[in-house]
Amino acid sequence: MDLVPVDSVFNADKFKTLKSSGFLIDIEKMEAYESSLKQKKSTQPSPSYWKEKRVLITGASGMVGSTLIDLLMGMGAEVHAIIRRHAVDYHPHLEHHMDGGKIRTYEVDLKDYGRVSSLVKEIDPHVISHQAAESFVPTSLQQPSHVVENNCVSTVNVLEASAKEGKSVEAVQVACSSEQYGFIKDVSELPVKEENELRPTSTYAATKVFTEYIAKSYYYTYGTPTVITRTFNQEGPRRGPHFFTARVAIQVRKILDGKSDKLVLGNPNSVRDFTHVHDSTKAQLLAIEKCERGSAYNICSEKGITTGDYAKLALRVSGLEGKVPFLVDKKLLRPYEKGHALFDGFIGSNAKLQEKTGWSPTKSVVDIINDQVEFYKTYQR
Repeated sequence: MDLVPVDSVFNADKFKTLKSSGFLIDIEKMEAYESSLKQKKSTQPSPSYWKEKRVLITGASGMVGSTLIDLLMGMGAEVHAIIRRHAVDYHPHLEHHMDGGKIRTYEVDLKDYGRVSSLVKEIDPHVISHQAAESFVPTSLQQPSHVVENNCVSTVNVLEASAKEGKSVEAVQVACSSEQYGFIKDVSELPVKEENELRPTSTYAATKVFTEYIAKSYYYTYGTPTVITRTFNQEGPRRGPHFFTARVAIQVRKILDGKSDKLVLGNPNSVRDFTHVHDSTKAQLLAIEKCERGSAYNICSEKGITTGDYAKLALRVSGLEGKVPFLVDKKLLRPYEKGHALFDGFIGSNAKLQEKTGWSPTKSVVDIINDQVEFYKTYQR
């Protein structure tokens, strides 16, 4: 580790314009931010639309896939879940549905077109939600060819099977990402709209640009009813422990349990637009219900927060602020975080999605922090 105090790296002056514009959360004014969220009302997914729908979900054992399944099961859908083969047959986020056979699960290598095609033909789903991907950005920088093969080939196979074998398919949702936007050249680009230029800064981001464009090509060529959602950082319980918010929550949990005496993170000058997974998954279902096929929609909160402020807030709401050192490990910085971009990160506009669906986020970054710290109180991987 190459540890330094966070204040020696955090550049508060860099974000004055964003804070004055109202796009960046000021952690010294949390009451106004949380009050504005409580005043929002959001459309909910329609149980009448989903009741008895056959829904096939890839990446079903992850945070997003499993949360979608919770919602769909609650509305009476018939859920078919594709999961990755593990050495140990253990999928903790799905166990409560797998017991008693409430959902049907399939271990499938999505790079195997024959298996994907036969499964789509067998199930004949009404909706496919393609969530499976290698989504951890550092992995895409360390193993680029693996991530390209995994993310791109699997997407092509799902779309091809849908076009050729999906007789009843009404929607194929492809989960895309804010990472596609890449570099932000000027504050005037914020909040980022769907028309913004895509400037991917990692292999993962580039695979998501491919995912979106191949989905559009199937829409234009075969009429495949693709639904494209560009989700910004969706966080909450079940988040993988290697992701930023989970790393913060795990460290806070260890400090609370007396197992650690400091909090360490990488770049405190990143900006993230966080949406609670309980909000973002509802947005994805609403997009399937109501959005135009072949068109991209941002799912985001329209509020950013710096990673440094997020970690400070996590210490504050957990009663730890000022009680333990808050440090930066400079070795954790990604290559492009050492460059000269305005900053690493995005704040998005969800106006297009709101207009089509009536969706708005209702949970705050404090909800994300509290839910993750509680989740990691008992979760064992």
